[in-house]
Amino acid sequence: MANITDRIEKRPYMCEDCKHFLSGVKCHAFDLIPIEIYEDAEAHTSVVSGQKGDYVFATDKPRDTMRVYGDGDVEPEA
Repeated sequence: MANITDRIEKRPYMCEDCKHFLSGVKCHAFDLIPIEIYEDAEAHTSVVSGQKGDYVFATDKPRDTMRVYGDGDVEPEA
């Protein structure tokens, strides 16, 4: 019988958490946020080719947390 465990993890920041985000898939740096940045907003730490201005990910929002359930018999990935 598997053991179910739960833990609290910090949620990754998303584009919507950035102070440069406008709406939908638009921000001050992009009219259409590239999928690579949309999937990992926190990685946008330097100016990339094709963006407007020198905007990079910045937030003043506290990081949210989420409850994660898993199989207690398996070590969580680091």
